[in-house]
Amino acid sequence: MINSKRIHYKEIDGLRALAVLAVMFFHLNDSILPGGFSGVDIFFVVSGYVVSKSLAERKFIDGYNYFVDFYSRRIIRIIPALLVMLVVVSIFTTLFIPSSWLSSATDNTGLAAFAGLSNIALVLSNDGYFSPRIEYNPFAHTWSLGVEEQFYLFFPVVFLLWIVWRKKTGVKGTIAWWILPILTIASLYTSYWLGLNKPDWGYYLIPSRFWELAAGAMLYQYHTEKRFIPTSNFNATWQLWIGFSFILAGLWWSDRQHFPYPWALLSVTGTLLFINSVIDQGQGKSICKQLFNNPIAVYLGKISYSLYLWHWPIYSLMRWTIGLETIAQQLLALTLTMLFSMTSYHLIEKGIQRSASKLSISSLSKVLGGLTVIVLTFQGTSSLFDHRHRLSLSDTKDSYTWYAYDHEVKNINEEAGQIFGTRQMFVIGNSHAYAYSTMLNEASKRLGVSVYKYALGRCALGDMLLPINTKAGCEGTSERMMDIVEKKAKPGDIVFFASLRTYRLIDQWALFDPQSTLNKSKNASTIKDIFHAKQETSILIERLDKMGVNVLIDLPKPVFNAPPFRCSDWFNQDNPICKRGFYVEKSFLVDMMTPVVDSLKELNQKHDNLILWDNFSILCPDKKCSAFDAQGKPLFFDGDHLSGHGNRVLYPDFKRVLKQIWGSS
Repeated sequence: MINSKRIHYKEIDGLRALAVLAVMFFHLNDSILPGGFSGVDIFFVVSGYVVSKSLAERKFIDGYNYFVDFYSRRIIRIIPALLVMLVVVSIFTTLFIPSSWLSSATDNTGLAAFAGLSNIALVLSNDGYFSPRIEYNPFAHTWSLGVEEQFYLFFPVVFLLWIVWRKKTGVKGTIAWWILPILTIASLYTSYWLGLNKPDWGYYLIPSRFWELAAGAMLYQYHTEKRFIPTSNFNATWQLWIGFSFILAGLWWSDRQHFPYPWALLSVTGTLLFINSVIDQGQGKSICKQLFNNPIAVYLGKISYSLYLWHWPIYSLMRWTIGLETIAQQLLALTLTMLFSMTSYHLIEKGIQRSASKLSISSLSKVLGGLTVIVLTFQGTSSLFDHRHRLSLSDTKDSYTWYAYDHEVKNINEEAGQIFGTRQMFVIGNSHAYAYSTMLNEASKRLGVSVYKYALGRCALGDMLLPINTKAGCEGTSERMMDIVEKKAKPGDIVFFASLRTYRLIDQWALFDPQSTLNKSKNASTIKDIFHAKQETSILIERLDKMGVNVLIDLPKPVFNAPPFRCSDWFNQDNPICKRGFYVEKSFLVDMMTPVVDSLKELNQKHDNLILWDNFSILCPDKKCSAFDAQGKPLFFDGDHLSGHGNRVLYPDFKRVLKQIWGSS
């Protein structure tokens, strides 16, 4: 029978060690252990079992003491180490991580983690767990803590019904034993449905994860009734080996595209069998059991919470600074993780627990004190993020130079007057339309042009690389935008189709092979796509011509091999993503852009209302294109988006083009 005394099962610590190491190695390099992310599911099952055991073994007095005692223990166990990590990582984030699309979800995720809501923040930011951007968010790993904390909010209520009604007959007894299985089945179905329809919701949110924690809780309930407990060492041993095999299968084969349902069933089932095999079978001496019972595994299991807290932000911050690609860098990451985790465990986790046990204060005081500390650290961290522009060690804190925002326009009185005060410009494109924001704001404030910007993402009109009608999710975009223009535009106005119109050599997080990119720009499939995109764009230009509207299209701009915002500081210049430098041969870019440029020139000959703006020579006046000008100021923010300074460099020529279209008065 299960022992009613509070016994610490070393094998469960060993299992925690396996789970956290699997997660750590997966996050370090997902080819090492392709399904290592399922280690989190092992934690969920263990947490469900351990929390249930903790609740049931406490003498029940009344509901008030039950809840207050539970939350005081959870706060002391979880919150101190979490808050220290959040505050320390927030400081490093403020100092070393520049504001960008790649880091745009970081602050909200970190602040949400104080309230146990980071999983919801990640859903709202559309950051899937396996998306490239997630690796650069040092708070992303707190999503699983959010799931557990949300579980702790309502699970004690469900479990209380079991505690007080489990020995009763009739309706109450039925409710006590069936409420958790029913909720588990509902959660499992939710996991299945969300996996098909909203995968990110299914991965992050408690409704589709509840069944994993509940599985551990139900196992404990059955153990109190002496059910499923092995009756011999032989039975315990084969369950242990089968459970271990299931866990290993999950860690190796779990399919990230269909997770948590059905692939989490491997880890969950394996963990249940494992826990079941080590309960009340302390004399078993199987090799498998000894593997999880050895001092190293047990110690790693004990510090597993701190290991989980610290490994991810260390990895993420290294990706932002020195890099995390070489063996040496990865060994450094593991070493730092161990040092921070051991410090966190011994000084914070155990230190706070020892101090709390010596304090003669009520459980309610501990809860209220913990909530107060959470609120204060949240406010402090929020203020820290708000002052990043002053505290950052990155050159990008000079937002006027680096960011293409609607900055205050300086020396506005130098203009002859708002000579185009009756004119309108409709800027339609993708992120590169908004990368002209500083220049467009200058034109608006200095010349009086009314500017309307529409960013359509991958559905940008006049993109020239792919016709819109071939892109999933872009159906009806052209008609919607043309309707807007027809309602607002007047004869003589301008529609500016702003886009990149060439292939990237780099993304904010990854390098691309230049030769492959060049080959792609000139292969038969690309030429065919450009031809159809040209026809599609021609139809749009004709429709606008009938309205008396001018069309402005920018020719392709230079693209680069390294993102300046990630490679311009002393702490990131040696990052592997910076290795190809800020220079690209002009001849290479011209060759890559020729198919699109030739197609645009054909359109220019066909349509009198089309004006092509060639700013390439302004941004690249020499044989080698540079992301910085002669004075060392950035022309580009990343590998292909303009900086605020780059916008100001282009403004005089943009004004010239507007005067060419509208005349000087």
